[in-house]
Amino acid sequence: MSAAVHTVLAAGEPSKVPFYVMGGILAAWAVTLAAIGLSRAEFPGGATGQRAVMGISAILVLGTLTSAVATSTKHHPESGAEAAEPKGQEPAPPGTDTTKTGPSPTSSGGGPVKVSADPSGQLKYEQTALTANAGKVTIDFDNPSSTQHDVTVTAGQGKLGGTKVVAGGKATATINLKAGNYTFYCSVDSHRQAGMEGKLTVK
Repeated sequence: MSAAVHTVLAAGEPSKVPFYVMGGILAAWAVTLAAIGLSRAEFPGGATGQRAVMGISAILVLGTLTSAVATSTKHHPESGAEAAEPKGQEPAPPGTDTTKTGPSPTSSGGGPVKVSADPSGQLKYEQTALTANAGKVTIDFDNPSSTQHDVTVTAGQGKLGGTKVVAGGKATATINLKAGNYTFYCSVDSHRQAGMEGKLTVK
């Protein structure tokens, strides 16, 4: 077997040798008929000779066509993995979370918000601007002075919640807040009017 034929077989394609053989025989037969016809005017003779020539020619043509179909390259369908892979869609990068979630209105507001009163007893907080995440916001209040204070949160005129009043101690309160701007202040006597308040921004 020639190297070319061996390569074709190794590649998994049908051998085309039968087609080449039948095609060569058909071509040789056609050349032979033409040569005899030119040299002998009476060829192919009577009805018997005509039927014989036509029969042989038909057999050779049919054999050539059959071998051509049998040795044609067959289309191999895609493998299961290739067929299953969707086209036109890139896979998500590793580590990408493709699950879409929305924020829960009752989710935790993160770490506690720390507020401390002036340790010398002045009517002011050490913080005048605070930031928290929407949800349940915990306020940790520290009042090291002997003056009573608390932390109250409001939006407009409505009181939303706050800590208890303490002096020389700590207090904690948890308030469920939506995103927006709030005010925190001391509700003891006229401490707010004296300037003991600040701004709370909830995101």
